Amino acid sequence: MITKILTSLLVFLFVFSVPLKAQDNLEKGISAVKRGDYVQALELLKGVSKDSYEANLYYGIALFETGSSGDAEKSLKSAISKDNERPEAYSILGEIYTEQKKYSEAAVQFEKSKNFLPLNKSKDDLEKAEIELIISVLKAESENFIADGKVDKAIASLTTAKIYDNKNPLIYVGLGDAYYARGAFEPAKTNYDQALKYKSNYAPALYGLGKIAFKKKKYSEALENFLKATDADNNFAPAFFEKGLIFYYLDRFVDAIDAFERYDKLVPGSPRGKTYLAKAYYGKRDCERSKQILDEVLAKDPNYSEANKYYAYCLIENKEYEKALEYFNKIKPEDLNAEDETKIATIYISLKEFSKAYEHLDKAILMDSLEANTYFEYGKAYFGEQKYTEANEKFAKSIELGVLNVGTYVYSAISYYYTKEYQLGIDRLNQYLEKDPSIAIKSVYLWYGNNYVGLKKY
Repeated sequence: MITKILTSLLVFLFVFSVPLKAQDNLEKGISAVKRGDYVQALELLKGVSKDSYEANLYYGIALFETGSSGDAEKSLKSAISKDNERPEAYSILGEIYTEQKKYSEAAVQFEKSKNFLPLNKSKDDLEKAEIELIISVLKAESENFIADGKVDKAIASLTTAKIYDNKNPLIYVGLGDAYYARGAFEPAKTNYDQALKYKSNYAPALYGLGKIAFKKKKYSEALENFLKATDADNNFAPAFFEKGLIFYYLDRFVDAIDAFERYDKLVPGSPRGKTYLAKAYYGKRDCERSKQILDEVLAKDPNYSEANKYYAYCLIENKEYEKALEYFNKIKPEDLNAEDETKIATIYISLKEFSKAYEHLDKAILMDSLEANTYFEYGKAYFGEQKYTEANEKFAKSIELGVLNVGTYVYSAISYYYTKEYQLGIDRLNQYLEKDPSIAIKSVYLWYGNNYVGLKKY
């Protein structure tokens, strides 16, 4: 009899513990979403029954923030099917469409969301949670306007948001983003600074300041702000990504790998983290590891532009130029940037097809006239044709723009030697050593010597 009672009790406890655990996971998952720990939220919510608006909403948010936009869209539509008179799901669905560049569809979702916001009430008649929801929707709407090139409308949405709380840092980050998109860096910085005034160590504001510094080629300042952002919020994925890019540009590839691995962990559903992790391994000259990672990405999506382009980068490194061009041809023209056009040019420089190289270098300059490395590669093309005067014009421009590749100085010194401007060649090598005497290579002293011979200073 006792055995039967104990068995019945265990069954009873098990039957009732399952829904209790599910409810506990739902509450913990919602809490994780609210504090920005989307990876943990995803783990907690994936096994929860999706029979309520909240379960679908927060699961959709966790999916979206970890890079699984397609599944997130399905979950949010399920939330709307449970309750189509609440604003949150429409707003997040709008963010998904913004990411997918479906700006008109996103705008429709934000309008639907606003239909269920208490916008007809004054600030004093609203609860704190209602104000926060209004601001989050208007901020998301502004991001869609910015992405769609409608910056004035973005500023208008954010100005409306200020009516409800003029000290909310999220609003000032949004305004900073709007001015940044317009290229107005000073007002952008003013707004990011204002956000930090209301909330010190606010990761999105520090991230914004980092973006401005990066755009101005102030890499050390940019890195400092991205580091502050990740220190302030270890789950703020965008800052890890940008930090990885800075480390990549500074040739700190091990640090870049660490940053991109963290980004990939935070956004595992997106191929972006893995692709740039592969790019960091490419920078480290570990092309085999890079291609292994890219093979994983391309197995899931053979048309993913970023993966195809970095696979091409590795093939260039291995001097497989024709095959590299095949991978570049898989990329949509609108997905090519200045760096890519410059890389394609290096293929044609190596093949000594200089007219084609110049064509791609000109495209790169049209895309970004302030990219120092493009002028360096342009100079190398002229150098390859023994057009040393033209080469030095490009090398000088590259140096003026703060090129990080110190080989530019050596190429310039050699070009001056061939144009018999020996003192200028020596001056250029002096500049090289001023950058970092510890990185001097044998060819530096060779061309010091050659230029001194030209001056008869034996």
